[in-house]
Amino acid sequence: MDEIAPAAPGPGVPPPAMLTPPAPHRGRRGWLAWLVYVTCFGGAIYFAIHGARALSGEGSDDEVKAQVYASIGKLDETGFARMGKPEPGDWLDRFQETPQSMGRYRLSTPVRPTKDRRTVVLQPLGPMNEEQTKVVEAMRDYAEIFFQLPARVADSLPLEIGGKSEALTRKIPLGNRHGTYDTQYDAEKILDEILAKKLPDDAVVYLGVTMQDLWADNLNFVFGLGSFGRRVGVYSLARYYPEFWGKVRKDGDEIMGLRRSCKVLNHEAGHMFGLSHCVFYHCSMNGSNSLAETDRAPIHFCPLCHRKLQWNIGFDANKRYEALRDFYAKHEMAEEAEWMKGRIERWKEIATKDAIENGTAIVPEE
Repeated sequence: MDEIAPAAPGPGVPPPAMLTPPAPHRGRRGWLAWLVYVTCFGGAIYFAIHGARALSGEGSDDEVKAQVYASIGKLDETGFARMGKPEPGDWLDRFQETPQSMGRYRLSTPVRPTKDRRTVVLQPLGPMNEEQTKVVEAMRDYAEIFFQLPARVADSLPLEIGGKSEALTRKIPLGNRHGTYDTQYDAEKILDEILAKKLPDDAVVYLGVTMQDLWADNLNFVFGLGSFGRRVGVYSLARYYPEFWGKVRKDGDEIMGLRRSCKVLNHEAGHMFGLSHCVFYHCSMNGSNSLAETDRAPIHFCPLCHRKLQWNIGFDANKRYEALRDFYAKHEMAEEAEWMKGRIERWKEIATKDAIENGTAIVPEE
């Protein structure tokens, strides 16, 4: 899609850092400092990747994938498609991802709910009309069901620093403008200067939601941005609705907008709980490089990402699946509701046979 910035990450985390050498006028000290930075940065990356492999004892990336696929039973895998070769321009065509197995996930010591810190807090940012406010309320309901944790919507905050929005904004170049949108907001500054400073005491994750377009670093735009360690994230719903593109609404656009909003919610919050991009199955935790790629991804977590989340939070999977089915049916997401009906039937058998590893399966009561 030529409407979408080809290198922009969609719901997810920032791309790899850009290592830029110093300008010529900085002299020998500048080059020395840069070489030290590159050495340390490269060493950190090497340790993060190869250290995790050594600690988990899982071998190469291909070996990890083979082990994960072997650990997923056929019944559990039903309804999910394994990840194949990416299309040109897709996330995995542009960015290399290290597979995160269950073992690697546990070793990463992810954020987990505690007795006093177990609420998913949605933070509206900037102006929203009545319809948009209802979407955020529906997202609150979805967060509570998907993560099986309390969720609430905080009072809206302005998108400004020190009373000025200019500290967060830039004008969109004429060639990249769509509809009436001519301004973007800096997602990194929103995390640093707004959300991180207002993190509620009861929040296990604190997620900013805005109808304003976002950018980060040197990218044309981002759908969302999250910080693993600080438990904060922000995402924009602007590009999920036809008004952004200067188009007139048609039947089904409201449902599509909510579907996309739920995807970015479970994806970004998934990152807050320590889940990396999924490279095993077509899954809501896949990286996305465009709106088209986001739409191709399912709204569901794959068997492995589901295992990670269930291990982290400790929910009753059958209860959660039934509540998700009802949510999808209520909001006229018929395809998702029908898929969930099949998953519920399969899960009863999976749980009964204790097919989920690590003792996480919960046998549903009759």
